[in-house]
Amino acid sequence: MENPNRKKKRKRRGDESAAASFDRDVFPILLAAVAPAAGPNQRASSSSSDATAARLLRRLLSRSPPAPPLSPLPASLVALLPLLLSSSSHSVAALSCEVMGAAALQSMEASELLASDGGVASGLARALGSGSRRVAEAACNAVMDLSASPVGRERLSGSLVLPRLLYLFSHVESISGIVGSRSNKCQARVSEPNKWLYLITDTVVLMVNSCKVDKLCNLQPELVSKVMHLLYEVWSKVRLLGSSADCSNWKDQFQSRPYEIAETVFRLSIDRACPGGLEPDEVRKSLFGQKESDLEKFVLMYWESSPYLYRRKQSGLEGDPLFTALRNAFDLTTPDAIIESFIQGLVSCPAIASDELNINSFLREVHDSLGAAVKYRQDVRVVRTRDKTSTGSGIEEHFFDDGMVFLDVAAFVDKCKEAVKNGFSIALRGMEFRSEKVAAIASALADLFGQPSVGANIYFSPPRSQGLARHYDDHCVLVWQLLGCKKWKIWPNTRPILPRLYEPFHPLDDLLDDSGRKVEVLHEGDIMYVPRGCVHEAHTDVEDGESEVNTSANYSLHLTLAIEVEPPFEWEGFAHIALHCWLEEQTLGCSSGSINSKLEEQAPLFALLLHVAIRLLSDNDPTLRKACMVAAKLPSSSNSCPTSYSNSLRNRHMATFIEILNKINNTCILKEALSSIELAVKGKTDEPVQWMSWLRHLPQQQHGDAAVRRIDFCDVLGPFEELLNVFSSDPEQASADFTNFKSRFCRCAAYDDACKSFEMLLHMYRTTRTQYTKGMLGLHGRHRS
Repeated sequence: MENPNRKKKRKRRGDESAAASFDRDVFPILLAAVAPAAGPNQRASSSSSDATAARLLRRLLSRSPPAPPLSPLPASLVALLPLLLSSSSHSVAALSCEVMGAAALQSMEASELLASDGGVASGLARALGSGSRRVAEAACNAVMDLSASPVGRERLSGSLVLPRLLYLFSHVESISGIVGSRSNKCQARVSEPNKWLYLITDTVVLMVNSCKVDKLCNLQPELVSKVMHLLYEVWSKVRLLGSSADCSNWKDQFQSRPYEIAETVFRLSIDRACPGGLEPDEVRKSLFGQKESDLEKFVLMYWESSPYLYRRKQSGLEGDPLFTALRNAFDLTTPDAIIESFIQGLVSCPAIASDELNINSFLREVHDSLGAAVKYRQDVRVVRTRDKTSTGSGIEEHFFDDGMVFLDVAAFVDKCKEAVKNGFSIALRGMEFRSEKVAAIASALADLFGQPSVGANIYFSPPRSQGLARHYDDHCVLVWQLLGCKKWKIWPNTRPILPRLYEPFHPLDDLLDDSGRKVEVLHEGDIMYVPRGCVHEAHTDVEDGESEVNTSANYSLHLTLAIEVEPPFEWEGFAHIALHCWLEEQTLGCSSGSINSKLEEQAPLFALLLHVAIRLLSDNDPTLRKACMVAAKLPSSSNSCPTSYSNSLRNRHMATFIEILNKINNTCILKEALSSIELAVKGKTDEPVQWMSWLRHLPQQQHGDAAVRRIDFCDVLGPFEELLNVFSSDPEQASADFTNFKSRFCRCAAYDDACKSFEMLLHMYRTTRTQYTKGMLGLHGRHRS
């Protein structure tokens, strides 16, 4: 055994291997010290062994002989750590945590090695649950030290350490004391119990924020609920004291920034079940009428075409649980009380990209802005419209400056009250992120129409006022009058095609046809539908003598539900999905109209060209811009026997699909599509084709042939250049091949296949938006038990 040792020493001359020194001088003693004692003198022997182990661990920490340095980390020490961490001796367990932390700080390699060791992680979890404050504090510090590297954070957050930390946090007595205190004053000195609170809070925040969202769903729901409640209270306290100059001592005890604690609350909220969820059928009855035929009538006669007013009987409003729940969400006693009931306690809701389907990516992007104060225009507008122009429209006047951030909530509320008294209206965006009742209604309505999400705004207006100026929206709106009344003027859409989300707005002068203008007065409970593209304005119009000071009688409060049709869920999007599905089937060779082997290599390029052509066709085709409702959750559609309405709607959808395929097949748009592609290539920018980036989310089947080509829809300039080369080398043949490709698609595209992929994509969109909604509800304190 000596020859190998000599060789090893010669390789590492000048550094008599720390590992070898540890194995020779320390490991045997430590092993004997932590080995279970037996016999009549077991207790005395155990006490002596614990003292020996503690003495050696202290020497490791102080680097005193015979203890070697901790870098490189001896493998035998790593193997022994689970036993040391699980020791019944609090001194041994705590010192083992300290040794581990010291090793992690000396070497990133040692940190990652320890964090990746399952036995060490289990030992840390046991140390956290030892019942000893000293051991738990040492374990938390060790977790923080081991988390210095991304690998360490990821490994520990996915181990038993996280649930044990959450359990420990939920039972820390000092938490209830500090979060329950109503005092805004800071202590000059930080007590020992509070120091423990800061440490355990920082450790929980670090671990939760390092864990992938999908892993958090494995945690015990009751535990998560309790932790989130306490953590929300801690975060609220930090925010409350955030602007206090004399609280720096208190705030600086946390290593976690307020936005990091907010992210933890957001993450823990994502997988929580929202109480009071609604079925689409419940929302249908409140918004469109009790009969199934009422919704059918609405879809056939009004949807995306003309305004519709559902006049509610005042005597029946008390029997509508949704209307009652919405009104009860606000204190309607006085105007000031109304303002306080929906303005206080708000946080900003950062925008999530329309095609963002990974909540982890979103959190990385906005991590330092979560839980921020409300921002003007992004979250709220305080506006009035006055000074009519020659066209009859007015000019908006805003009470606050663009981008203003309201750090002082009380001052903001007072300013809003002042503004309303001066004729300004308050428009609060994102109510579905701030109220569970509104979130439930918005979610069910999105299901009912088969769309990813429904936005919700609340508007509060004083008597004889107009908030927003005359305008049209790029989304359909349902207006629900909750209090008072409001007069609406609505003009029909004079343009042949519907406006789209994210597209520039057109001037209003050419969009008004006074001969078709409607004037409607909404009373409490009434619901009005305004299609996208219809110009409208609204104002409170109260006769003189009817207004009373500080009463809500002549004020108006209404909720708008915006059915936002994202690009993938228009009929144009359905056509792109059908093309994708058909190409997938061709590649698998499962279709009766499979592509000739000669064209297999060019098929992805021709499909890319056809995607561009379909997009150009939609610029002037009204049908392609309409919402596709193939995934709508219709009345009783879950039953084994579909209703006549669902059958009728399915037949209409199939007829629309056939109509679109015929348009694609019969329209010659090759030249325009190639010109668009050439413009992108010459400009070396894919900005004009950013619209197709969502296609990357379409489900792809697994092919046995590894050589099957895929188009990266986030980087299409290379394929575009190849496509142009194909057409420049032999334009006539390339045109003929593309025409053949297009004809095959239009003949063989399968409606049912496209529906399946459409529904899968919708589910992905809905999942991410639901996660976002739950996270924001958590930051508004709406998930507390």
